[in-house]
Amino acid sequence: MPANAVENSGSLTGHILAQGWSDTPAERTGNTRVMIVLAAALGLLVAISVMVVLLAGDALDGLVGSVLNG
Repeated sequence: MPANAVENSGSLTGHILAQGWSDTPAERTGNTRVMIVLAAALGLLVAISVMVVLLAGDALDGLVGSVLNG
């Protein structure tokens, strides 16, 4: 019979607790690569947003300008 019967109650939680895993996750060392990828994705998103705003502005200026000036 195990010393701690609560951890071997037959439930999934009891099974996980009986494994003896630590509560804190192991430290990761690949944060630099993650930050570079996130910065590149953010830069790409900003660049696409600027292009959309400029193209939409030109399109609206062409539509409204022709109506107002015509």
